[in-house]
Parts: sequence; structure tokens; C-alpha cells
Amino acid sequence: MSRESEIIQRAAAEFIHDRHRLGAFVGGLLRDAHAAEDVIQEVWVRLAAELEKSTLIENQAAWCRGVARNLILKHWRTQRTAKVVADSEVMEAFLTQVETAFAESEDDADDEWQRRQQALDDCVAVLPEKSRRMLSLRYDGRQSVEEVARATGQSFDAVTKALYRLRQMLTECVERKLSQLT
Repeated sequence: MSRESEIIQRAAAEFIHDRHRLGAFVGGLLRDAHAAEDVIQEVWVRLAAELEKSTLIENQAAWCRGVARNLILKHWRTQRTAKVVADSEVMEAFLTQVETAFAESEDDADDEWQRRQQALDDCVAVLPEKSRRMLSLRYDGRQSVEEVARATGQSFDAVTKALYRLRQMLTECVERKLSQLT
């Protein structure tokens, strides 16, 4: 695989991973699902075009939000049926503030996610091997409860109850660890 195709694949994976955030940003501003989807698709087209030209994009999520911001401005300007017509400078200032606030909240969410993931990893690590195996089969291996029961030699009901109790224990453990961090 060439370096260029590897970069494009990595960028595509990052775009797909962050698509829900971009969708929240765009959808929250446009309030029109079809227009929002059009903007997201156009962002991808423009990102792919830049990557094809070997443009270095250091912060892809911010770059995509910036492109989306410009597309949203263009959308607002072309809407003749809009009930409120605002000055372009006012709209741009508003979008800049929204984009900044969104980026800051996104960073906070990422930090929170990492803290929660680390707490969960710590909690799972202290479980007995049998419990870790059951969780791994069910969630890492994406096996059904029936398949986990067969693999562990337990009944369906026993596995269902065990998984329920494990989820409760892990929830309490994670919350306890997070409360100790604050």
C-alpha cells in the first residue's frame, strides 16, 4: 500500500470516527437533517480532494468543522425563505464562537472518555479470570449470551445474571474511581 493511500485510509477512518461530532455541530446549527447531511458529505468530498493533493492537515476535526462552518454560512446566505436575515459578519462571528465552544467541549468530552476508559480497564483488571473471560466473549468477541453460555459451560440464565451483576459492579467501580479523581 502506498503512503498516499495509507494517509487517505487513516483520514477516512478518523472522519468516520468523528462523523457523529461533526454531525452534531452541523445539525445543531442547520436544524435540517437533509441540509446537514449534504454539508457533511461535502466536507468529506473536500477533505478527500485535499488529501489527494497531499495537503497536510494537522487537526482534521478542526479542519472539517471550519469547512462545515463555511458551508453553513453559504447555506444560510442562499436561503431566501429564511425568517431572519443577518449580516454576514454577525453570522461569521456567531459561527466562530459556536465552533470554538464546540471544540472546547469536545476536548473536555475526550478527556472524560479517557478517564472513564482507564477506570473501566482498571476495574476489569481486578476481576477474576472467569469473569474477564465472560466479558471478553460477550463484548470483545460480540458473542450472543447463548454462545457465551456454551463457551463457558453455563446455563443461559446463569450467564445473563452474571453479566448483569458484572455490569453493575463495573458501573459502581468506575463511578467510585472517577469520584476519587475529583
